[in-house]
Formats: sequence, structure tokens, C-alpha cells
Amino acid sequence: MKDEVADVLYKFLREAVHITLCIASVIIYGVFGVTLGSLLSATLLMTYLLNEYMRLKGFTTPLTKLYRHLLNNREKRCIAKSPLFLGLSVLVLMGVLPFEEASIAVLITGLGDGFTGILRIGVPKDSKNLWRIKTSLAGFTLATLAVSLFYEPYTVLVACSASSIVEALILKIDDNVSVPLTAGMLTYGSKHIGLNLTLKNLIEGLDISMYLTIRELWLNTPVSSLTPLLVIFDTILPLTYFAIAFFTLIKRGKLNGILILTTLTLSTFTLVSCIKNSFRRHRPPTAIKQDYSFPSNHATWAGTFTGFFYNSSKWLSGSIYALSVLTVFEALALGNHWFSDMVAGFLIGLFITSPFNRFSEF
Repeated sequence: MKDEVADVLYKFLREAVHITLCIASVIIYGVFGVTLGSLLSATLLMTYLLNEYMRLKGFTTPLTKLYRHLLNNREKRCIAKSPLFLGLSVLVLMGVLPFEEASIAVLITGLGDGFTGILRIGVPKDSKNLWRIKTSLAGFTLATLAVSLFYEPYTVLVACSASSIVEALILKIDDNVSVPLTAGMLTYGSKHIGLNLTLKNLIEGLDISMYLTIRELWLNTPVSSLTPLLVIFDTILPLTYFAIAFFTLIKRGKLNGILILTTLTLSTFTLVSCIKNSFRRHRPPTAIKQDYSFPSNHATWAGTFTGFFYNSSKWLSGSIYALSVLTVFEALALGNHWFSDMVAGFLIGLFITSPFNRFSEF
């Protein structure tokens, strides 16, 4: 038991080191410049290679003592290539791309790959392929939200979406090469080809079109008399999610499910609140709420509970689906959110929570 706990802790530490190295690389290149940063990176890579050679020959060095417990069984028998590939990828990106785009690609690699790795440690497997997809989507969703705080969001979205697909696939090439190169090419290409602007214009145009269409349909039909009822729904829907979920989990004795769902809900709520205050997107002109619009907290809750319970009993998952549809409907009908607010919020909750849905199975 003690060895199993230590093994899990070392796996978490390995992913934390991965994230730290990527962030440190960006800082070093930013402080010392590309030339000196590249020289320092090359020196560290050569030192690492020499140290690995000595380790395989049976020698123990101070550097080996620092990371030997982080190696997996395969790496203990040969050169541990992951740090080498990551270092070479950073070296190539920083040498080829402008510093800003290269830094974003490195951050996407560190955070996306790192968060995905952490999730794969703590989340039980179901189908191997589905497990890889769910953890990749969750990890790179977190990376998208984090990196979007520092760079143009539509470019980050394109790069992270493609990188999550690469991470989910079982490729012969190491993901410390495939992910950073994918992120780098799409970060640079999206900005300079104009894909980010095309995506931005498409989404904003769709938002306006959907808003005007829904408002016209809502105001010119008898169902507009339901507006006071929808205002009440807007208040009680979040409580309804919790009531149904907790009642069912308590009844089934799923205490670990309650703890995990509570943690996920509070975490996504905090994350979305921070994103709201960072993006500062204003609500539609008819909104009755005054805070920022993107992404929607209500839609995030809908996605969170849908992701957690979609594999549960038919009546429970069906109830959550119905509440989710009602949540989206009332927010758009009342004009409280743009369409993209709802889509983004729902997908954030869904992607982050879906790897944990096995804790709700009964």
C-alpha cells in the first residue's frame, strides 16, 4: 500500500515537473533572450544526456538522485527520452518562431500535457480510447482557459483543440514532440493566416444572428407570457441540479461521488468566475443581469452535471438532460447570454467533468 501511494505521488510530481519546466523555459527565454536561452537549453540537454549515460553505466550522480524515482519502468532500462524530446522541441520552437508564438506553444504543451497526465493518474480507466479522449479534452480545456488569459483567445482555442486531438491519439511519435510542434504551427498559422479573425467574426456574427432571431421569435409569440416563470427558473435551476444529484448519490451510498461532484462544481464555478472577470464580455442589451457574460455559469453547471451523470441510470441522466435544455432555453430566451456564452460554458463543464463520470455509475 505504501509503495502504491509513493508511486502515485511520484507520478504527480513527474507531471508537476513537466509543467514547471515549460513555464521556466518561457521565463528563461524571456529574460535572457533567444540566443542565450538556446545556449543554456543546449547545455542543459547535453548535461542531461551525459548524466543518463552515466546512470545506465551504473553510476549515481547528484542529478540522478533528483529524478530517478520519477522514471517509469521502461525508462529505467534505457535513456529517459521524454525530457530530451521536450527540451529539443522547446529549442526548435524558440529558434524558428517569434518569441511570443513560441512561448504560447510551450505553455500549451506544459499545461495541456501536464493537466492531462495528472488526470490520467487520478481517473479510473473505462475504455482505453474513450479514457484518453476524455482526459485529453479536460486537460487541454484547462490549458485553453489558462493560456487565453495571456494571448488572443481564438488562436489559443485553435491550437489547444488540435493539440488535444494529437494527445488523444496513440501515435508512434512522442507527445513531447507532436504536441509542441502542433501547438506551435497552429499558433503561428492561426495568427498570420487569419484563422483566428475568421473564427472570431464567425462566432460574433452567429451570436448576433441568434440573439436577434430568438428575441424576435420570443417577443412575437404568446410564449413571451412565460417570461416571469423563466426568471424564477433562472434562480432555482442551479439548486435543482444539486438537489437531484445529491439526493440520488446519498440514496445510493455514493459518498465519494458527492465529494468529487462538490469539488468539481466548486472548482469549475471558481474557474469560470475568474475567466468572466478576465474576458469582461458584456451581456446582450436586454439582459436583466449586470455582471459579465462569458462564459455562462448556468451553462457550466449544466455541462458539469451532464458530464458527471451521462452514464448513470436513464431517469437520472434524462432528468439532467432536461434541466440542461431548460437552462440553455431560459438564458437565451431572457436575453441574458450570447449563444457562444452558453456553448463555451457547457463545454467547459462537460469536458472537465466527464473523466470522472464513473464515480456516478450505479
